[in-house]
Amino acid sequence: MRGNRLRVYPWLIGAVLWGVWAGEVLTHQGWRSGLGPILGSDFITLYSAGLLYRHHLTRLYDLEIQAQIQAALIAPTPYPGLNPFISPPYVAMACSLLTLLPLTIAFVLWNGITLAWTLHAAAGLRRLLPEDVRRAVSAFPSIPALLLSFFPFMAGWRVGQNHGLTLWLVTWLLISSQAGRPALAGLIAGLMLYKPQFVLGFLILWITWKELRALAAFGAVAFLWLGLSFLSGGGPLYVEYLARSPLLLSLPWVEGFPAFALITPYGLLATLLPSSAQPVLQVASALGLLLLGLGLARIAASLQSQPWERQAPAWMLALLYPFFAFPYALLHDLMLLAPVLALWAVAHPSPRLLRTAIGVYLGGLLLPFLGALTRLAFPALLPLGVFIAMAREGFLSIGLRRDLPR
Repeated sequence: MRGNRLRVYPWLIGAVLWGVWAGEVLTHQGWRSGLGPILGSDFITLYSAGLLYRHHLTRLYDLEIQAQIQAALIAPTPYPGLNPFISPPYVAMACSLLTLLPLTIAFVLWNGITLAWTLHAAAGLRRLLPEDVRRAVSAFPSIPALLLSFFPFMAGWRVGQNHGLTLWLVTWLLISSQAGRPALAGLIAGLMLYKPQFVLGFLILWITWKELRALAAFGAVAFLWLGLSFLSGGGPLYVEYLARSPLLLSLPWVEGFPAFALITPYGLLATLLPSSAQPVLQVASALGLLLLGLGLARIAASLQSQPWERQAPAWMLALLYPFFAFPYALLHDLMLLAPVLALWAVAHPSPRLLRTAIGVYLGGLLLPFLGALTRLAFPALLPLGVFIAMAREGFLSIGLRRDLPR
């Protein structure tokens, strides 16, 4: 009976989520969905940044013109406020490619590609698993069904986020590493620089392991990406970008920002504390960045000479590291918990893994709604819960003991 529920529930949840999304689209009024929010709001931000990079480069971080362009893109649909572009200049350069197509066509195409990336990532996650684990999970819902019915996927899908691309890149980075192709893994990490915080954990592993091929490939892609942005005239913008960076830390206290969707300890504490606590939280975040990075490096060093499968705990912690060490990550980024759980199955499948996976799946559905009601960032409990489950399984000391947890 339990197995039947595990197979059926994701399909039912997925049917409800996709049905609601279809209803939003069918009852839309312009760019406003039937439920009220703007469809593709994050994609509109990226698209407007691409336009600014092409036509008004020096005003890329001008919040006033950002608001004007976003409003003009979806007129006559009223645009409520501003969704600021706060990524590095080279991200806007990449987004300028989107503007070669009209906004509507670009948005539909982007969401279609996001779906394709997610499905291909699902195939990759299954490929990561050992053969005996693949046979064991055949009694459960398929990985594509789980991913597409995972609420954080739908939350990112409806606003046009890049979470499908991030999941795809991370998955194939892991597959490349598993196959003994570190240069390809480094190249893929370079492509992930649009979200540099999710790359740092991998860099710590490669530096600790002295994996020069991965580091060289990453550096080449990073140099090319940044070099192109400098050659296209975006160099002076980096000073302004760094000056604007503190805005990222203030967003949880900005009226209208969905702080309840933050999934970091910084975000959770920011929704519990007044804005006067920001300096203390910034210091704590910087300290966590350092101490957790040193902890990750220590565990990685203890696993340096081990086969890839036994290094899985280090890769798991590298994926979780940004959720704790950086202040900013949003609900759709929880898609990266899927490869964490897949790596757990590689290292040591156990009953606790199944319970953790069920908790992540249901928590991804329930905690955002609880957070929206209370205006507290409850989804931040999910990465923390996975980390605690890993600790109870023995993964935080596995490298030091050099044996598998029992």
